[in-house]
Amino acid sequence: MSELLQVESLCIGLKQTGKPIVKQVSFALRKGAALAVVGESGSGKTLTCKAILRLLHDRTFTVSGSIRYRGQELLAASERDMRALRGNRIAMIVQHPMMAFDPTATIGTQITETIMAHRRISKRDAYSSGVRALERMNLPRCEQLMNSYPSELSGGMLQRIVIALAIIHEPDVIIADEPTTALDVRNQSMVLQELKQLKQSGIGLLLVTHDFGVAAGLADEMLVMREGEVIERGTVHDVFAAPREAYTKELLEARILMRKEDRHDRDEGCIQTV
Repeated sequence: MSELLQVESLCIGLKQTGKPIVKQVSFALRKGAALAVVGESGSGKTLTCKAILRLLHDRTFTVSGSIRYRGQELLAASERDMRALRGNRIAMIVQHPMMAFDPTATIGTQITETIMAHRRISKRDAYSSGVRALERMNLPRCEQLMNSYPSELSGGMLQRIVIALAIIHEPDVIIADEPTTALDVRNQSMVLQELKQLKQSGIGLLLVTHDFGVAAGLADEMLVMREGEVIERGTVHDVFAAPREAYTKELLEARILMRKEDRHDRDEGCIQTV
């Protein structure tokens, strides 16, 4: 089966008010492909991702529709089955890497515990697996990183460690929620290159972003969301070349304007330093 993940008619609502937040969202993710879900903050992108992993509290949210991983209906799966899938077959790269780690424990302790939660493996072997995962991301001084605390590392370094942690069990699907947010240009480029390599290795990548530039550089297909609904979909080329919806055009035009302003600011900086 080439389709790893199938989402059909996904609806998410607030239990207390009955207000719908995500409405009739459908898409499929294939092996070795990247699907970008693009939209402004509050459009329902992250909620959709959390619903896939069953991370929305049922006291707060109602979730209906269908979410299938390799044909298995996740909305009907037991919590035990979901624990076996989360971080193992379906991994997530979180938006804020600083919030992904316990500040009181070393990186090595947290990686080792994560590995041991999914494998019957000794602590020593889990630690060695963690070092190899960091090395796979071309991170420097991996033994030193394992002994570091999160506060001692930069946001870019932590984001790459989050990616290393996500791929450590060789998942089929990775959900990347705003993986380049708050990173400088250099670290953005490194993270995107690493995600591109993961896609080439056969992993299905669900990329959540508000940045059309990030989507263009990584994704094959794109969904544009607004106020909880998919308003446009297609290949990245088609959406960029001939957007059908006025909202999509506005987002693209805003992206172009921001790039022009960035270039102008850089040019001004160069002039001032001459």
